Amino acid sequence: MNRVLNAVKLDFYAVRPSLRTSAFMFVAAIAIGAVTSQPIITLALVMVFGVFTGSMVFSTHEKNHSEKLYGILPLRKSEMIAGRYLYALAIGAAHLVIAAAFAMAIAKVRDVTLDWTSFWIALGLSFLYYCFATGVSYPIYFKFTYAKAYVFTMLPMYLIVLFTMLILRRKNTLNELSLFLKFFANKSYLAPILGVLGGLALLAFSALAANLIYKRKEI
Repeated sequence: MNRVLNAVKLDFYAVRPSLRTSAFMFVAAIAIGAVTSQPIITLALVMVFGVFTGSMVFSTHEKNHSEKLYGILPLRKSEMIAGRYLYALAIGAAHLVIAAAFAMAIAKVRDVTLDWTSFWIALGLSFLYYCFATGVSYPIYFKFTYAKAYVFTMLPMYLIVLFTMLILRRKNTLNELSLFLKFFANKSYLAPILGVLGGLALLAFSALAANLIYKRKEI
C-alpha cells in the first residue's frame, strides 16, 4: 500500500507546477455562473474542468519523460495503475467539494434561491460524468500516450450529447424526467450517493482495463 501511495505522491509532485491552470478555469466557471445567476452551471463546469486537471498527469510525464521512472522504481505496473486512479479519485473529490462550495457561494452573493433537489442531482451527475470521462480517457492514454490520444478527451462529452439527443427524441421524455425529479424530491440525499457509487464503479472497471493494457506495455 505504501508503494501505491508513493505513486500517487509522484503524480501530484509531477503536476503541481501545472495546477495553476486550474485556478484560471475556476475563475472562468465562477464568472459564468455569477453572470448567468446559475450556480449549477458553475458546479458542472468545475467538474468538467476537473477532467482536464486529472489528465494533466499524462501530459506532464510525457513532456518530462518522467514515466521512465516507473521502470526503475520498485513499483509493479498494477501498483502504478492503482496510484494513478487514486490520484484521479483525489482530483475528482477535490473538485466536487470546490464545485459545491462555489455554487453555494454564488447563490448567496447573487441572492439566488438554490433548489436543493437540483443541486444534489447536479452534484451526483457531475461526479458521475467526471468518473465516466476519466474512465474512458485513462485506458486510451495508457495505450496510445497523451499526445496521440488527446483528441479523444472530448469523446465522453460527445457520447453524453448523443445519449441526451436520443433520450429527448423519445416520446415520454418529459413525463419520465418529471418522475425522475419527483423521485428525488424527498430523497435528494440519494443523488450524490448514487453518483459517487456509480462513479467508483466506472473507475474500477476502467482501472481493470488500464491494467490489462499497461501490463503488456514496455516502459
